[in-house]
Amino acid sequence: MTKRSRCLIASLSLLMLLLVMLLGWVWSLQREPSLDGKPLSKHLLKLHDSHADVRASTLEYVKAHPEVFGPYCLRLVSRQTTSVQLWMQRFQRQLAPTRVGRKLGVRDPRFMFQVRAMAALAIGALDLPAQDKINALKVGLYDADRQTRMESAKSLVAVGALSLPVLEESITDVSTGVRNSGLYGLYLLGPEAQPALESIKNLLINEDLNLDPLCFEVFCRIGPEAAHVLGKALSTTNAVAKYRLLKAMVPLRRSIYPYRQMFMEGLEHPDPKVRSESARALIAAGSVHAKVAALLFPLLEDDAPEVRLTALQLLNGLVGFAEPVIPVLLGLLEDDDKEIRRIAGSVLERLSPSTRESKQALEAALISENIFVREVAEKVLVVR
Repeated sequence: MTKRSRCLIASLSLLMLLLVMLLGWVWSLQREPSLDGKPLSKHLLKLHDSHADVRASTLEYVKAHPEVFGPYCLRLVSRQTTSVQLWMQRFQRQLAPTRVGRKLGVRDPRFMFQVRAMAALAIGALDLPAQDKINALKVGLYDADRQTRMESAKSLVAVGALSLPVLEESITDVSTGVRNSGLYGLYLLGPEAQPALESIKNLLINEDLNLDPLCFEVFCRIGPEAAHVLGKALSTTNAVAKYRLLKAMVPLRRSIYPYRQMFMEGLEHPDPKVRSESARALIAAGSVHAKVAALLFPLLEDDAPEVRLTALQLLNGLVGFAEPVIPVLLGLLEDDDKEIRRIAGSVLERLSPSTRESKQALEAALISENIFVREVAEKVLVVR
């Protein structure tokens, strides 16, 4: 036998040995604990069943066996995926549908994504040490799979305030998916997330990031204490940051009343989005009377259609204060924006003009070349 032949045989033998070891490793991954004759993964997958009664009964079953499911779920969720494992998963995915893969019982690794997500869900319900839960779920919160991240966030919330540092840290991550999952957890945590308000505010005003809509809603969920954190930052000269702060403040309603002066100043801001949100915040703060409503009147003639529309939408709920701007409203019936025309007509039709100026403006509109203007004016005068 030549030296070349011996080298070839040795190389083939080594290759076969590596292949056998690889198959053995894949097969060992498939082995898992079982309960009542079924692998634990089969039980966990029922937590994602389409029937609510199946999900509920499975959760009770899992909670009844914490000594079995606890270690398994913690191990499964806390397993960090390395680059080598990612390569092995690609190999496993290709092997699964083959004849050899079927004989060995090799499963597509995507199957385990679902199991891992349900394991994260189960951890929230199992009676386990809080720190063990947090350690495992922190790994799940940074997982590449979205469902695993979201279930980890929900289970962290089930732990309570102890999970706050983990959730707060996650909203500073470079990954959008991780940030959004952490934000979802803080939203669910509600008032208990109050210590993280400053971090959430910093996320809100970071103009380099595309925000999840939840970032505007989380402040209202946390409570009126958020008004002070947001209000302190309103003095910023950054238009994007000011707009986002105002938008987040609007749902806080009366708790933002102390910042009404800043909202009034915002009505004259160069940026139309800031003017619009300042108007919304001003009305949301409460104590609206004729003088406050009058601050909206100049916005009806704003150059930006979105500002005119916002002012109209707000006046639509304050019809009793709108009579002084009947001539302006009649002009808006001919606006290029269809929605502006519609709302202007709706406001006018609910008015009962009492001043001579208002009546004269309506009577003059009866001879307008625009048929819509004539119809609206006629309806208002007939009602009167």
